[in-house]
Amino acid sequence: MVPVSEASEKIHIYPYYFLNGLPGAENECYLRKEVLEKLLEASQLLPEGISFVILDGWRSYETQRAIYDQTKRDLENEGFTGMELEQELYKYVATPTKDITNPSPHLSGGAVDLTIADQQGWLPMGSEFDEFHERSQLDWFEKKADLSSEETEFLNNRRVLKNVMLKVGFISNAEEWWHFEYATKAWAQKKGKQEYFKGILYQEIER
Repeated sequence: MVPVSEASEKIHIYPYYFLNGLPGAENECYLRKEVLEKLLEASQLLPEGISFVILDGWRSYETQRAIYDQTKRDLENEGFTGMELEQELYKYVATPTKDITNPSPHLSGGAVDLTIADQQGWLPMGSEFDEFHERSQLDWFEKKADLSSEETEFLNNRRVLKNVMLKVGFISNAEEWWHFEYATKAWAQKKGKQEYFKGILYQEIER
């Protein structure tokens, strides 16, 4: 894997889970080299003055477990139980695993969580990162009628992010506007490919 922070002036990092004190998280974002190359391609398609902000890339098992457990607690506090709880969890958080042959997307180094920004800051997307609500669905504002001017801004910002990422070969996540994958198991299934990235339990960093 490679660090993202110095890859391009059009790519910045905000290592969300490190900054929020989650176990196993680091003060950097890491991706597979091939994934970063695709991200660099996508950054060149962004409008003038717009850049990427990378929130998360490769994720350790410990960090994935912490996110999973916290999300489960949050959903339980909202009243979800039993099968309904499991279904809601599956929408938003992959089950933690150390099985490198069937990894969660972030454990493979092939998934990236990101948003876009201008010189004034992050552009509004209509929900926050890791806000597990139906309005975080990628096409939520596409399906709404009679959008307000603010909602139209959310829609356009999501379109910018989605369009540049899909154009260079990433796949999107219908439930999370911020999540994209390249050469993961889900990507291979969607693209009809046989090969995909296996998991990375421990970092091997290229400089």
